[in-house]
Amino acid sequence: MISHLKLENIRLHDTYEMTLGKTNILIGKNGAGKTSILEALALLSWGRSFRCDDKRNLVKNDKAYGRVTADELEVFIQKEPRLLLKVKERGVPKRLTDFVGKIKVVAFSPETLSIITGAPAQRRRFLDIMISEVSKRYLKSLSEYTKVRRQRNSLIGRINSGEASEEELVFWDGELVRYGDEIVLERLAAIKFLNEKIGDLYKEISGMNGEHLQLIYHNKAGDDFAQKLRDSRPRDLAYGATIYGPHRDDLEFRLNNMEMSEFASRGEIRSAILALKVCELNYLEDSMKNSTNYFGEYADPILLLDDIFSEFDEDRREHLGKLILNYQSLITTTDRSHLSPDLLKNAKVIEITRIEN
Repeated sequence: MISHLKLENIRLHDTYEMTLGKTNILIGKNGAGKTSILEALALLSWGRSFRCDDKRNLVKNDKAYGRVTADELEVFIQKEPRLLLKVKERGVPKRLTDFVGKIKVVAFSPETLSIITGAPAQRRRFLDIMISEVSKRYLKSLSEYTKVRRQRNSLIGRINSGEASEEELVFWDGELVRYGDEIVLERLAAIKFLNEKIGDLYKEISGMNGEHLQLIYHNKAGDDFAQKLRDSRPRDLAYGATIYGPHRDDLEFRLNNMEMSEFASRGEIRSAILALKVCELNYLEDSMKNSTNYFGEYADPILLLDDIFSEFDEDRREHLGKLILNYQSLITTTDRSHLSPDLLKNAKVIEITRIEN
């Protein structure tokens, strides 16, 4: 459990420090900087925010750097003269691949609903973050795959301008397949785990016992990635980039065998997302049974709830309330009325005042 958190030059905050309990409620008006505090914890876990990928946006506008520390972990973001991210554990510099997942967080915000309704990139991002928190091998494969794909795309550009030959693609194709296959295998294993739980959870949360929710992974390259790259080479050259691979795959949510992004109601989407987040918590917990975190003890994930109670009806709020009892939680809200008296009574309530620039 994290006991102390400090932000320096993060979003609107010059400096902000807080001592954390198990259940922490941050109350304040919009623009007060509540979400920034949750983003800081996500940064300590993932090396990124749950709201955006551009780390520059996390640093206060007029500052060259930002820093987040929590107990013995630290993330430093240099914005100027060039973007640089450094991480430390107990004052010792670490590689990001060894730092990600030291603490594990599950973030739940209004934007989370777009996992179902948004672009495929948002669903891939969900999978990548969840798996990377527990698998260094996956994180490394993901990083190497991205580097190789950029090299291959650069080579395609040189081939099109007559500066290189198609034969040079053979090496980069092999590297892309090597890392791409590892990514797909890990994603399929994670989805298998989620599918074992999400159907029953959805029924419980929605109160609809006859409903069936299932996740389906769409591997656009098929079973033979190497052959797909060879077959699609003319299209890649015409397009100017790599068309197939896990960077183009998608995750589909099917309710009663119908695609939720096209046919589901807002209530059904909210129930499915809540079920998904419970599954994510289960996935992280399951992975931690035989591993220790930096505290030297078994630790549960931290639950980040960003103004989410206002999105749910009374029944779904009750399910959220049960979750909060089991984890260290940080909850933001603009209005106490969104929270139950019992939750307020047993939580550490912190008033966040609007920051004036």
